Amino acid sequence: MFTRADVFPDKNEGIDRILAQLHSAGHGGCGGMGWNDIVSAREQHEQVKRSHYISCWSKTVESVAMWSLYSPDQCSVRVSTSTAKLKQSVEALLEKYSFTRLSDADLDKNAAVAVSGQIAPVAYASLHYIAQRITRRVKAFRRIESRYKRLGKSLPALEEINHRYYEREQQRTLKELRDTCRLKDSSFGHEDEVRLCVRLGEEPWKLANKSLKSEYLNPGHKYHVSLRATLNVFRFVFSVPIPPREFVPCSPDLVETVAIDPRCPPHKAKFIREWFSSRGINVVESTCFGYLPESFEVFPTR
Repeated sequence: MFTRADVFPDKNEGIDRILAQLHSAGHGGCGGMGWNDIVSAREQHEQVKRSHYISCWSKTVESVAMWSLYSPDQCSVRVSTSTAKLKQSVEALLEKYSFTRLSDADLDKNAAVAVSGQIAPVAYASLHYIAQRITRRVKAFRRIESRYKRLGKSLPALEEINHRYYEREQQRTLKELRDTCRLKDSSFGHEDEVRLCVRLGEEPWKLANKSLKSEYLNPGHKYHVSLRATLNVFRFVFSVPIPPREFVPCSPDLVETVAIDPRCPPHKAKFIREWFSSRGINVVESTCFGYLPESFEVFPTR
């Protein structure tokens, strides 16, 4: 299951995109990013979230916090798999929204197509601290700009700027803002998350785009860099209706092991264990919540 980022309870999903745009703010408000106040920022942010399908996994094997949050009935299970198997799920959703599904009947209609997909870990940092740093930088830039204006001068042109300026800018760039839907507040750090993420874009389907179809269908160009760059210019989804959740088929061996919530009542745990075991899935024991001395195999001699 993939869920649209705007359905998640965390309102700051996808905020890295907005922060990155603010970080690049320069002349004329927000540097032509399409928003310049709280209302338009919120609209832009909602489009960003609505355009990303995400499936969340954790790298942490045992976590009392995760069991407590995601097993409120104390009868849930934790499944484990591999990155290679999850990659197949990403590719399945990319294929589901591939523009190769479009035909002449879709000409001149807005269409939502898969633009990119990835599996990557989430970065955790204080969003408020990052926002404060960016705010200070933008304010400093505008003070410099105002100073030049008072002197009747313009800011230096690109060819007039020392090459070391760009080196310093690269060093100051916040690495957490180099992607979208990959940054969460440090308060979510217990999740230790890896995300399957597929971004959709929306554009009118035109004759010019049909040439991409033949390129995509050529096996040697399915993931060609130039093709992916062309798709990446698609705008975020803003009018095409897409479901809040998408489901894709999984390989029969997707689930490698299962752990049952240690707090699960014995009769329910027995049923769950037998159900998975009958399907050839290995059931392992969780070490959370247990009383360690009960697992001792050796004891002091008298």
